Amino acid sequence: MLALLVTLQSLLRPPPPRSRGLAMRGGGIDIGRALLDAALSSPLYKAVLVPQAQRTMVETAERNGVPWRDALDWIKARGPWRLSEDDSAVAIPEYYRRPFHAYEQGNLCWDAAWEGEIASRAVGARNFPEFGERGEEAFRGAFDEALASLGAECPAGGSLVDLGCGSGISTRRLAAAHPQAGSVVGVDLSPHFLAVGRMLLELEEEERRRWVQPLEPDGRISLLHADAAATGLAACSVDVVQLSLVMHELPPAAAGDIFAEAHRILRPGGQLWVTEMDFATEGFSKLRSNPLLFSLIRSTEPYLDAYADWQTAEGVPGGGPAAALAEGGFGRIRLAAATGRHFALVCSRPLNGCEPDRAVDDRRAATAKPDTHLKTWEAKAAAGARAPPPTMTGAEGDEGRGEEEEEEDYDEDGIGMMNRPSRKIAQLKAEMAEAEASGDLDRIMTLMGTLLALEGGYEGEGGGRGAAHPEGRCAD
Repeated sequence: MLALLVTLQSLLRPPPPRSRGLAMRGGGIDIGRALLDAALSSPLYKAVLVPQAQRTMVETAERNGVPWRDALDWIKARGPWRLSEDDSAVAIPEYYRRPFHAYEQGNLCWDAAWEGEIASRAVGARNFPEFGERGEEAFRGAFDEALASLGAECPAGGSLVDLGCGSGISTRRLAAAHPQAGSVVGVDLSPHFLAVGRMLLELEEEERRRWVQPLEPDGRISLLHADAAATGLAACSVDVVQLSLVMHELPPAAAGDIFAEAHRILRPGGQLWVTEMDFATEGFSKLRSNPLLFSLIRSTEPYLDAYADWQTAEGVPGGGPAAALAEGGFGRIRLAAATGRHFALVCSRPLNGCEPDRAVDDRRAATAKPDTHLKTWEAKAAAGARAPPPTMTGAEGDEGRGEEEEEEDYDEDGIGMMNRPSRKIAQLKAEMAEAEASGDLDRIMTLMGTLLALEGGYEGEGGGRGAAHPEGRCAD
């Protein structure tokens, strides 16, 4: 195992940034990725690296005001946790049964469901430190602004459906943002997440205040156990369908099936709202070009590579998803940047008798946002205090940054961690070299676990068990 990791270090060392585009297609990177994938599937990875990554994420969350362990103990105590006999009647697609977010049973287990909303809060705080504990609200608020700019609207008395709702963080937020809506239905494949979500909706006021996420009673909300590609809802019965941070957790073919279901249940003139990661942005492009770090992330997100390729399809405005929506009968497809690494999309089912306008209005370049993700907690601590919360649409990441934070993302060897001081990079590299020289495999795995935890919340939506976890929620 040690020899394999040492080999990986040489094979996966990316070239300097300027030449990376050509060198990434070389055989060494492909071999290195294959070897690393093999290493990450080993029992040693699960026994050593994942627990270390989990501890790092939990400790980071608690240093930044998110009481991970207390919240986990609290929600576990709300049991007994049991599934309904009816849950077994829902067919689970094979892609959904894979290990996910460092959980062997993926989203089909209690651990994932219990930790989901805590993790989402924790990574929001870490990735948007200027907002402190309200980092998640800043992140989700950026999507709200982008969707509104694209003409997203729900009619009075309208029906909204949130596909891939998990335990309902996005569903509850959707209901709060649209008080004029008549009903809000969250749909998910995980009975475990839905059981947690239903329990949270039934809490009394005093209990609600103890949870890490906003909770308000709302009789319009219901949670449905179903496949997002086969909801069982009536055709032409819904005004708005939302698909928030779900596509990157799916094979592209499954995403296409969900688009088709959204088209079926939407009324003519109804809208589909999509919010997602944008691998065409500089931040995600750099992350993907570092094979070691991206392989660590891919180990917990099995469909991320396929999504990235599909979403950045060359020659297609808006990438593969926009093209698939146009081919699936949607029209008036508009995209805008939501954050420095995410986009929002709004499209419509055409009115009866009307041909869809399949042209894609891609406004991402004109609406580009500064990349505020992954600011270092070390820099924040050195500043002594948080700055007043800035607006997500401004250049909040630039004010108050020291010279050290503004150093190059990559050191002289082309190795780096985005938006982290080069001294931290040098420290980790030196420690890894010492561990390799001494043959200290435990230390090597610990350092890799630290990297996974630090980079695992790479997109700012949420985190699972020390893993790259989009929102702490399941795919659909």
